[in-house]
Amino acid sequence: MSAHGSGKRIIIKHADHGGHDEEHGGQWKVAYADFVTAMMAFFLIMWLLSITTESQRAGIAKYFTTTTIFNMKTGDGVLDGGRAVLDGSDAKTEKLTSSREDGGLDSPKEGGPTEAQDDPMAMISDRTERQRFEAVKAEFERMLREGALKDLSENLKIEMTPEGLRIQIFDRDGVPMFAPGAIEPTPRLARILNVIGGVLATVRNSVIVSGHTDAQPFSRGNYSNWELSTDRANATRRVLESNGVAGGRMLKVEGRAATDLLIPDPATDPRNRRIAITILRSDVETAMRSNSRRPTNARP
Repeated sequence: MSAHGSGKRIIIKHADHGGHDEEHGGQWKVAYADFVTAMMAFFLIMWLLSITTESQRAGIAKYFTTTTIFNMKTGDGVLDGGRAVLDGSDAKTEKLTSSREDGGLDSPKEGGPTEAQDDPMAMISDRTERQRFEAVKAEFERMLREGALKDLSENLKIEMTPEGLRIQIFDRDGVPMFAPGAIEPTPRLARILNVIGGVLATVRNSVIVSGHTDAQPFSRGNYSNWELSTDRANATRRVLESNGVAGGRMLKVEGRAATDLLIPDPATDPRNRRIAITILRSDVETAMRSNSRRPTNARP
């Protein structure tokens, strides 16, 4: 008897793979999209490598591995002569500078406002120095928002001026930077100067320190607001130098008494009692040094 005659029933089962195909059939699209994205990123990186120099690539790497600009090693970062990642990063100022040199239509018109007047940073023609000033200003602003100077922001004003970057430290009601008639910084001022000195030590520009008083008359024998403001400026200089600012960078330490009031009305406003620290632009420093060497009888 044949096998078919054994009485056993043979059942043939046809499996339906339709549902399985529908479940996994879209995964190739996801994998393909990932592949295309990776290839796009790869070609973008290759393009960047082809148009940047070795130093620029090092700058890009530092940007992504440095938590703050002051962690950069001396000579590598923006604060100490480093350049922008791409040389064309500041076309706005380049256009302003070139238009002045060429005498084109964008040259400043006599009597009218200029871009440089509206933005003192644009007056710095050297790109490296401009980046250095921008970096220092940004770091101070960060410290005022969330860093070491956060609880001292009411006593500080950071601004760009035609001379350079100016930091003003002033009194508030009940919060003096110096005791009345004294020349030694209070602990609050010493703390501020310690932070400022640490930042100034990262750049090479010369510095001017000015002492200011309010218009309240002060006299102690031959000692007046002139001597008081000068001595306070010198006390500030000593603290900055103890925090790494080289003495040779102090171009001028001066007392202005009440001749340059921050708040003219009222002239006795406590904010007029202040210390101003100015980081000078290189061209301003050069002009100042040249004028100081000029004989008094020389014609301008």
